[in-house]
Amino acid sequence: MRNLARERITVYLVVDRPDRAYYSKYCKKTFLLPDFTRRPDSVKSFLSRLDLSSPNRPIVFSTDDRTTLTLSALRNEIANRYNFVGPDLPCANTLVLKNKFYESLNKCPIQYPKVLTPRALRDLSQAGEQLGYPILVRPIMSQTFSDVMGSKGFLASSERDLISYCQIAGKGGLDVILQEFIPGPVSNILSVAGCFDGYSRPLALFAYRRLREWPPMIATSCLAESVPLAPFRNVVDPLLKYLTDIGYRGIMQATFKRDPRDGVYKLLEVNARSWRYNSFPTKCGLNIVWKAYLDSVGLDDSYTEEYSVGVKWINVLEDLVAAFTTHQVMKQYWIRSILGVRDYAFFDPNDPGPMVMGLPFNLGLLDREQGPLRPANLRRMLRQLP
Repeated sequence: MRNLARERITVYLVVDRPDRAYYSKYCKKTFLLPDFTRRPDSVKSFLSRLDLSSPNRPIVFSTDDRTTLTLSALRNEIANRYNFVGPDLPCANTLVLKNKFYESLNKCPIQYPKVLTPRALRDLSQAGEQLGYPILVRPIMSQTFSDVMGSKGFLASSERDLISYCQIAGKGGLDVILQEFIPGPVSNILSVAGCFDGYSRPLALFAYRRLREWPPMIATSCLAESVPLAPFRNVVDPLLKYLTDIGYRGIMQATFKRDPRDGVYKLLEVNARSWRYNSFPTKCGLNIVWKAYLDSVGLDDSYTEEYSVGVKWINVLEDLVAAFTTHQVMKQYWIRSILGVRDYAFFDPNDPGPMVMGLPFNLGLLDREQGPLRPANLRRMLRQLP
């Protein structure tokens, strides 16, 4: 919302449950549509009758995986009323559903971790022989898994753990894949974000590395730093070719990790949507969300990868928790690590609402399902530490 509203674009929010974004001064109006990500018919009905009193066609962005699938399925039916920033349904399925994603990588030169499906194994003991421990138990559909389990996945350090985690997922009716764990520090994790036009041509690219993460091991960044693209061309160029080959359009973010065993950056996932740190490239001088908006209305098809490097982004509360749990919170070390921070997950002096409401949301006081810092969730996450 900040990325668009500061360019004088009116922004509306559609959510299925309470969200701190309610409290942004840039949100003109919020529409609460319960459980809409599981009911595409309700989304179609809502968009069909929505009247924003605007002479221009509204631009629709997705900020989560299920919404990406829902909008991709509907785009052809109501394309005469809306412009959708995102891929078509086959492409969305390929990237959102992790089993299809890794199958698609078999046809391109991008390297990725070894992956198995439990159904392909007569006995889970074979997984340890083929992948080695620890093993990541990852969901086919990350968002559904997170809603049910309160986690993005499990890290099994033994066959006993692996059996237990697969049984837990099975009881929840959730399909999983087993993925080789790439060792090494979090600083080996590289992310590449950008956007593609309707011809699957890149319009903007931005790179950053992870400095700290939360929750541990199967996590997202809580402290990150922008880096130049030039040293990573051998990683970026195959990614661009892959996304062009599958016909991708819209905003994306890909995550790699350098494997210290062979020095190769291996692709972990590609988010087919706007992502958590989309204000970060804007602070570095490259507003990817605005770039995608301009392309969707036919006003800008130029390519850019110009941005400031050495700039840091932080989610302060999660970074403090991560620093405490990994014993990195010694005063001098932590202060040195956050030097250069210029962008924040929620804090903005001109838009304080989302930051003020962040603590009760994180503690699960306003929405228990979105309370990553609730004591029960913290204990579960800490059990993942090696």
